[in-house]
Amino acid sequence: MTKLLHDSTIQFKQMLSGRYRAREAVLTTLLWMLYGYLWLPLVSFVAWYFGIDFAYERVIKAGGPDQLILLLLWFFIIFLIILLIVVTWSGLQYSLYKGDGERRNRGLAFDLKAERETWQIDEALQQQIKAGKVQTVVLDEQARIVKVS
Repeated sequence: MTKLLHDSTIQFKQMLSGRYRAREAVLTTLLWMLYGYLWLPLVSFVAWYFGIDFAYERVIKAGGPDQLILLLLWFFIIFLIILLIVVTWSGLQYSLYKGDGERRNRGLAFDLKAERETWQIDEALQQQIKAGKVQTVVLDEQARIVKVS
């Protein structure tokens, strides 16, 4: 029965409120921004060190402004190639997984009858559980639902 407890975890976003999904999205975005911000000093130092060293080697030692213009042209070409790859990949992913085909929505919806049989509850108790927002569920020794409040 404990395996069934794990398997019946609600993972469908349509069962969560819009406010809850929005709060989770904002919190996730803020935490990723904080994570990126914490790496910024190291990334800046490495970019500065290699940028200064590389520019010195290419411009001062190798031939002056002509080499700098050639180098900037190659950087621009590489940037365009990377941009093309990212835009193409993003467009392909969007076309494959937009709308109902979205990966996180691919799971099958719960069969209400099978769910009642799994938890050994009646239809009225099932509706009470689905209607509630904050609930206390009391289980017996065999992990059967005894009381919901």
